[in-house]
Amino acid sequence: MPSTRALTLVCVAAACAAVLAVSAEPARAPADSAPYYLALGDSLAAGDQPDSRGVDRPTPEGYVSVLARRLTRVYRGLQAVNLSCGGATSRTLLTFPGCQPRLGPGSQLEEAEHVLAGRPGAALVTIDVGDNDVERCIHTDGRRIDRACVQRGTASLVAHLPAIAQRLRAAAGSRVPVVGITDYDQFLALWLDGGRGRAAARESVAVIDHLNALIASIYARAGILVAPAGQAFATDDLATPRRLPGRGTVPLAVERVCRWTWACSGPPVGHDDHANAAGYGVIAQAVLDALSGSTSRRSSG
Repeated sequence: MPSTRALTLVCVAAACAAVLAVSAEPARAPADSAPYYLALGDSLAAGDQPDSRGVDRPTPEGYVSVLARRLTRVYRGLQAVNLSCGGATSRTLLTFPGCQPRLGPGSQLEEAEHVLAGRPGAALVTIDVGDNDVERCIHTDGRRIDRACVQRGTASLVAHLPAIAQRLRAAAGSRVPVVGITDYDQFLALWLDGGRGRAAARESVAVIDHLNALIASIYARAGILVAPAGQAFATDDLATPRRLPGRGTVPLAVERVCRWTWACSGPPVGHDDHANAAGYGVIAQAVLDALSGSTSRRSSG
């Protein structure tokens, strides 16, 4: 029998078919009686986007903001508690002090455990981490993928993410939905750089697919739902043609990463892996779809 809280979130998903890019209050710990949405992760959870000079900064248009606004339709007064840190890896999320000192001095995971233990009003927990463990091994300047680096990053992920997932699931308890988000492939933007770039883009898909499958399996074993952003971005579809303004015909996967992220930008932004407002809305919808699909399966089981 699905929990009341999970069913409520499905109602949110059903009522919010349109993707909204909205603002949320700055991250802060809510009053004990207030409902809240707890987010952990890297710069995607922070809502980073480049400014007019190409400098990445947190914005109020990230997927955490989108989800928080949607949840307020059901949970009056809900606040977003965002523990995210730009550049976070699985190791730093587990062991390094968080970058939200007003919420506490511990690592993201430690602060999440503290919040969940002390405040009963959690409506949802999300986490996105792991892409920074491996994506630094894929270059945008024409160099080949550093396979040794990928192996080291994967080993670090395997060493740290299972503990994160298990502890977060335990801290949230059985009634609070926890959703882990897997990644899109920013390196598909290299398709626009000619033959060599296309080869690099194709090669990157296998790396990101393996990374996402590994992350998803770790989350699933811990009882965490998975929101596959890569699927929403059609990361594997290099066959379906689409028109990209100013670029001609490209595969669907390339068109979506160019339309929903900053990765295909010209100067001064250049190749920037962060989603734009539309892309963050797509990620938020993937979270709601994961919640809806899980509850539907349990209802029919």
